[in-house]
Amino acid sequence: MGPQIGRVALGWAAFLVLASVILLFTLTPGTPEFVVTLFTLCLGLLLGLIVVALVVVTRRREKHEGGQ
Repeated sequence: MGPQIGRVALGWAAFLVLASVILLFTLTPGTPEFVVTLFTLCLGLLLGLIVVALVVVTRRREKHEGGQ
C-alpha cells in the first residue's frame, strides 16, 4: 500500500467518524437516520483500523527485510 493511498483512506475514515459522531448528537435514537449514522460510524472505525493494521504490517515487513 502506497503512502498516498494510506493517507487518503485514513482521511476518509476520519471524515466518516467525525461526521457520524457529530450527527449522532443531533439525531433521535431509534430513527432510521440514527441507525444508518451508527452504521457509518462503525464502517469508519473499521476502515481506520484496517489502514492502521496495514501500516503496522508494512513497516514491520520493511524493517524485517531491511535487517537481513
